[in-house]
Amino acid sequence: MFQILLLLGSLLLHEEASLAAPLVKGNCPPTCGGVTIPFPFGIGTGCFLDEWYEIFCDESTDGAVPMLKKPNLRVLNISLPDSHGGKNGMISVSLPIIYWPNGTCRGNRSSTAVNLNGSHFIFSESSNVLAAVGCNIVVLLDDQKSAIIGCKSSYKDDKVVRKMTCSGRDGCCHTTITPDLQAFTITFNPNKDSPKNQCEYAFLGDRSKFTRSPIDFNNLKASGHFPAVLEWGIAKSSRAASEIYIYGDSYSCSNFSFNSPYPKEMPFLQCSCRRGFTGNPYIKSGCEDVDECKGPTDPCSGRKCVNRQGSYDCVDGSKIIKSVLIGK
Repeated sequence: MFQILLLLGSLLLHEEASLAAPLVKGNCPPTCGGVTIPFPFGIGTGCFLDEWYEIFCDESTDGAVPMLKKPNLRVLNISLPDSHGGKNGMISVSLPIIYWPNGTCRGNRSSTAVNLNGSHFIFSESSNVLAAVGCNIVVLLDDQKSAIIGCKSSYKDDKVVRKMTCSGRDGCCHTTITPDLQAFTITFNPNKDSPKNQCEYAFLGDRSKFTRSPIDFNNLKASGHFPAVLEWGIAKSSRAASEIYIYGDSYSCSNFSFNSPYPKEMPFLQCSCRRGFTGNPYIKSGCEDVDECKGPTDPCSGRKCVNRQGSYDCVDGSKIIKSVLIGK
């Protein structure tokens, strides 16, 4: 009996590989509290690169909360680097507010900043601002290297600052931060016109939160935290880097920023799946082919789409050759 077998196995394998593109190592937990945890981050022994990438899934509250264990920061989101999308690797975290030691609202809260020295994380210059709240004060940030930046907040009314846009004239100011920032100190300088017994504090915050709609500082003061963004990579000389720092067909690595309009060297290495691939480049064989022909839109405008490794071809129907196997 003759059998005609269409050779579709390779296409099926491509489809299954894309669906199964790994983000974690082995059987490590992929999420905590709805947040995806891609390697080199991980939950549990053997699931993270080193102690800075360890995520503790805190289930002591009503819902699971992912915590970046070493700096003790709540994780809101983790994204892998994306070179063709122009994005560095990012971690959105809930960063503690820094209170003026002599302020009325400090209580037992911190007056020191989070320190990332020793890690391969930096406070994102492009995604964060330094903000300060208080009437008639100057707040200075010393990056402990070579720069001091700051902003001045003025306010003519003695009313408590509640909902403001951080314009600098409404009891709140903000400014850009220095590049490659890992550690800093904050200095509060109230002037002679500053109200007595006022609550003064500063924080690094996600600049996307500073929109035209005002921030509720009563809620902010009560929570003691504000969303901020860290950029991350891996050590250029690490074991993981030595295993993956190869320009392959499916991924590439670089020590230059992916989201800078000019070549800007980063203090760490970033890897990204190449265009036409998806997955996690920090895992062996972690970048898998994307079948563009099965996407939500037709990339060939009615012509036949043929998937290729990392790409696709658009061909006329009359030029398609079907491979068959004939036998008994």
